[in-house]
Amino acid sequence: MQSETFVRYGGSSLGLLSIGKGTAMTDDAFTTRSDQPMSEDTAAEEPQQPIVHSSAETADEGGGDGGGNGMLGPLEIPSTGRLLVGIGAAAMVLSTLFSWIEAGPDSFPNATGIGSSTIGVGLAVFLVGLSLLLRAKSVAATLGMALGAFAITLIFIVLVGADAPLLGFGAWLGLAGCSVAVLGALASVYEQSEQEAEQPDLDVNPVVAALGAALAVVASFWLDWYGGSEYLEYGPLNGLDSDAKFGLPVLILGGLALVLIVELATVPRMVMEGRRQALLMICRAAGIAIVVIAGSNVLAMTVFGESFFGSAPIVALVGGVMVTRSIKEA
Repeated sequence: MQSETFVRYGGSSLGLLSIGKGTAMTDDAFTTRSDQPMSEDTAAEEPQQPIVHSSAETADEGGGDGGGNGMLGPLEIPSTGRLLVGIGAAAMVLSTLFSWIEAGPDSFPNATGIGSSTIGVGLAVFLVGLSLLLRAKSVAATLGMALGAFAITLIFIVLVGADAPLLGFGAWLGLAGCSVAVLGALASVYEQSEQEAEQPDLDVNPVVAALGAALAVVASFWLDWYGGSEYLEYGPLNGLDSDAKFGLPVLILGGLALVLIVELATVPRMVMEGRRQALLMICRAAGIAIVVIAGSNVLAMTVFGESFFGSAPIVALVGGVMVTRSIKEA
């Protein structure tokens, strides 16, 4: 005859002991404390341990303590500045799929902003928006790219005429997207200052940066911005002419960068260490904006084969690149 005894501890079964017929030990040898009769004293001393029920529900409930996100991992919510930059960049990319110039009653989607109808502005806005949308940039790079795209879009609207029936919906959508991206970049600057995060220090080569800013300033008003065959009877136009206007933001940004670089080079480092990094970030953003503005004109001249642009955009582009490359992480 075979007897079976469960040994229990705290309400959970530890094992099943089977005793064969030929076993020399008796059932009394396996009598545990729980099998013996308890008195009132021992009953009072016996700890009351609740029985734990294991089920799928309790397993699911326990996941809340150890992170209930499961295989998805923690959900990262972008900051306000990064969210605004993403929305603005998406609007910039989307705007180039619409018409910036209404050549006819059904010009959409035949004449989109990414083509040659926008003299390179739409293509530059598309590339800037796509770059901001796909990859997060530094605060200075984001601000410079968004500011440059905003400047060329605004200039294009002014050249065509804000109240002209020829101006399409895509130009206004692109301007709105650039504005949101600029606001997002400014919000990122504010958030960075509030968090007081450890950012890599920037350093500058003042000679190269000053030379690049000077080239951009000279190209904006002295060199010819438009120099193609269509303008030979009127003569070449500089960047400050009312029919060009692309040199105006280059003059402002280049002049600002030149003044700040001269200040950084002349004032001792110990005197302005607190504001040195902020001035370097402004100079870097100005250089990137100059690259976007001048690059849009160079794109029209090279990609679309337009002969509208002279030597000024190339010189301004070189100056913007020099300013940007001269400011690096220390």
